[in-house]
Amino acid sequence: MIRCYRIAGCISAVLLILGSYEVSAREQYPTTDEKCFNDHAGIIKKRDGAAMRSLCRKAAKGDVTMMVVTVGSLGDYRPRPLSVDRFVDDIFNDLDVDYEAGKNAILLFISREENEFRIVMGDNFANPLRKKAGRIIRQTLVPNFRRRRRSRGVRLTCARLYHKVVSPHIRALKKAKRKRPRRGVMQGP
Repeated sequence: MIRCYRIAGCISAVLLILGSYEVSAREQYPTTDEKCFNDHAGIIKKRDGAAMRSLCRKAAKGDVTMMVVTVGSLGDYRPRPLSVDRFVDDIFNDLDVDYEAGKNAILLFISREENEFRIVMGDNFANPLRKKAGRIIRQTLVPNFRRRRRSRGVRLTCARLYHKVVSPHIRALKKAKRKRPRRGVMQGP
């Protein structure tokens, strides 16, 4: 029990208790409850969000998971991540998809305060598609963030990622499925 003989002492004790509660209440990682985007930074406008959901549904029909996660600042999470890359990898690994679906997943991470952008792609994406995704981030997302057109930049980036990276990947997946031999059928030389 805390006994306070001075008002200033009581106020500082209460502030100390409340301050420690705030720090412990912070999460270690941002939540990824939504299937398409989790906008913890409040960047994405309603109209842009609707367009992104449409792209996510198209990708899901081709067995690819697209996800955008935004955070206000890396300092909002405890302990504060020392490496953005590792932080984003951990978020990607915590996505609510099984191991096989994770091989065809793509995650775009944005930290508004630090202007950090990362893209993580599953193991099944070919290297040329990975390079193309990096160029899309540099050519579309970064310039729009510099001009303070954040929501528009995220929407355009998702659209370009879908059309230039995800669609070719879906076509490659379908082509690979057609080439697989049926069980019990032998192929000649």
